[in-house]
Amino acid sequence: MMNTKTIRYILYVVIIIFCVVAIGLGVYAQFFTKEPVQDAYGNDISAGGNIVTAQDVNQSFIDLFTNEFYSNYDESTITKVDDTKELVYTFYSDNQTVEGKYSMNINIPVINIQSDVVTVFNNLTQSIFVDKINSVMAGTSVYTIYNLDYTAYVNNNLLSVAIKATIKEGDNPQRVIVQTYNYDLQTDSAVTLKEILEDRDIDETVVENRIKTVVQNASNDANKMAESGYTVYQRNVNDEMYQIDNITNFIEGPNGELYIIFAYGNNNYTSEMDIIEI
Repeated sequence: MMNTKTIRYILYVVIIIFCVVAIGLGVYAQFFTKEPVQDAYGNDISAGGNIVTAQDVNQSFIDLFTNEFYSNYDESTITKVDDTKELVYTFYSDNQTVEGKYSMNINIPVINIQSDVVTVFNNLTQSIFVDKINSVMAGTSVYTIYNLDYTAYVNNNLLSVAIKATIKEGDNPQRVIVQTYNYDLQTDSAVTLKEILEDRDIDETVVENRIKTVVQNASNDANKMAESGYTVYQRNVNDEMYQIDNITNFIEGPNGELYIIFAYGNNNYTSEMDIIEI
């Protein structure tokens, strides 16, 4: 018969073995059975790295709108409309509130280049944004909050301009409208997304898959909120708008990063946006 000392020794050994096994199982679960960590684009970053969330990408895009033009481009080869101004400048700025009617903080850009292509761009700015400003100032039946900002960059020979308006009219949901222009300063031509991807040797399928992932994740989140009783904007993930050939809203940022923009407020009363950064 074992004495008390021997029994105590065996118990200690059993406890130690149990602890070792438990730690081993924990390590295995941590590194081998854990669900993969993914960023906003579905990239597996379980082994480490920074998580890129959709909110991070959207915020980095919104932070671009400083109402300034950034460029080191030699403008001597460009024929300007106004030689005293930069290639892109604030044509009109206003910040005013009329009680009971509207509150506006607007900065309207103009592209200062003599070109038929640029004229089309500036006319779009007029019809999309300026005409709305005029109608608000002329008087509306509901109180309106209208904020408008822009950003503009030149990367190599590509001029990119983006204008963002936030509009809240009465009880209607807030809208965010984004319009972009991309112009080749050397060839005097509008630039398509397909051309930029070809120039960068980026596979269109890879980009479309990234777009699909971001939009699908946003759609899943919206569905969950809808199930909880919230009113949300519903995306159609199969819409042809997400195909490369149909995408017209994009901009190159200050370091050449490419933002693809789906601003659903362009055609709906919503501030929802899906931004894909390449």
